[in-house]
Amino acid sequence: MTYETLPMQRGALCISIDLELAWGVWDRPDPTTLRLVRTKERDIVRRLLSVLRRYEVAATWAIVSQLLEHNRDHTIARGEDTLWYAPEVIEAIRTARPAHEIGSHSFTHPYFNALDAATARNELAEARRVHDAHGLEFRSFVYPRNLVAHGDALREHGIVVFRSVDAGVLEMAGRLHPAARRVLNLGTKLLPVTPPAVWPRRHQSGLIELPSSLLLMARNGPRKLIRPTLLHANARRGLESAQARKGLFHLWFHPSNFYYDTDTQFQVFEAILSDAARLRDAGTLEVRTMGSFGMDES
Repeated sequence: MTYETLPMQRGALCISIDLELAWGVWDRPDPTTLRLVRTKERDIVRRLLSVLRRYEVAATWAIVSQLLEHNRDHTIARGEDTLWYAPEVIEAIRTARPAHEIGSHSFTHPYFNALDAATARNELAEARRVHDAHGLEFRSFVYPRNLVAHGDALREHGIVVFRSVDAGVLEMAGRLHPAARRVLNLGTKLLPVTPPAVWPRRHQSGLIELPSSLLLMARNGPRKLIRPTLLHANARRGLESAQARKGLFHLWFHPSNFYYDTDTQFQVFEAILSDAARLRDAGTLEVRTMGSFGMDES
């Protein structure tokens, strides 16, 4: 892909959150994950909104828009409504303060790299239809599983900004087997590695690409080995690097990344927000949503 890297006037923090509930595991809905969706997701979203309000930080919430439509046939086949239908969760985000951006994470969370062009366009058209019906902007897009494809269809349906994969060594490792990428991703969290500052990239189509800097990984399995203090220290260095270089520190995660060792995960997240708020209040760092990077491109 050909693109132009766009300079920034000041360092910035952007937080993008992928809101999926059970749609995130539609192809492998194991009982344990579905139980956690049912019992933990809504409370985690509530806590995230509370913490973001405390530090006056707005985020981009990329939603699977099927969460706003009750599909009776689907929920009968798949299980209870609360796993697949959550309009009250999205309403809580929409009415929260500070004002958050609600972007798109597609209509049904398919893998875009496995879709043909017509199916990708239909998926985006359905997502756009739901956003329009609920008075939600359709400006920012996060690909399911970060599988970037069919960028031309994004622009056709009104998307201006999309998130791509983590920059730095993980971006260079994009051609590795997924298992190898996961190992490498974990390794970068176990070591004192500064997450990369990134810059928006304008493509020939006018689309703005935002690489990400750091995934706030879940704390189950081998990921329990990641020391919270090290994760916070790495994120702080990422923020300071973005500040010094007039770049972007782009943090992303799912509410499901808080399912395990929830209180520890919130402590890390609050520590990152505290650092960001300190830099913001000193006038050396901005807090921006994904959509703000495309305000001059639409």
